[in-house]
Amino acid sequence: MNDFSHQQNVESVIDNSIREIEDYIACFSCNARSLNFEGETHKYLLSAPGCWAMYCEVLEREYTDFRYAQAHHFTVDAYTCQHPGKPEVNQAMKSVGIHLSSLFMFFEKGMPQSQGGIFKQHFAQYNKKLDFIHRLDPPSNLGIVTVYDVWELQEAHHHFEKCEEWARSTWQAQTLAGLVYRQI
Repeated sequence: MNDFSHQQNVESVIDNSIREIEDYIACFSCNARSLNFEGETHKYLLSAPGCWAMYCEVLEREYTDFRYAQAHHFTVDAYTCQHPGKPEVNQAMKSVGIHLSSLFMFFEKGMPQSQGGIFKQHFAQYNKKLDFIHRLDPPSNLGIVTVYDVWELQEAHHHFEKCEEWARSTWQAQTLAGLVYRQI
């Protein structure tokens, strides 16, 4: 290889690295590697637009392909808990509380994942009557597995396991919440 072609290869690697750096940013909420663009996000769960877009793509897989669907409650619970929203937004606080309670039931009480939806519905109705969900300060690290890890995995046969790993990682990061719920 001559010096000129070696220099072209080096420049190509540098160009690709720079382009990749520009294509991704860290989500300011969950710290996931996120697509870098301007766009819409959820109305009260705070995230980078690229992080929200990746989550929406994961949801689309779960809604349109039965091979992905069984992981849905893990997906929604993990994403919501990793994007807690502004402290003063009551709806965000209650949503995170409900999804965090669902993770507690999955990982501390052994609730079957298939019961996630009905649990969250009943828990939300119960909270409307008693208003007992209160805001917990989110931990500095919201989990080592993020939506990016699920989004980049394009294989249906690994989707459930990765979403469960994501949800478990999110729950484990909530050590204060875990201690609070264990006292109930």
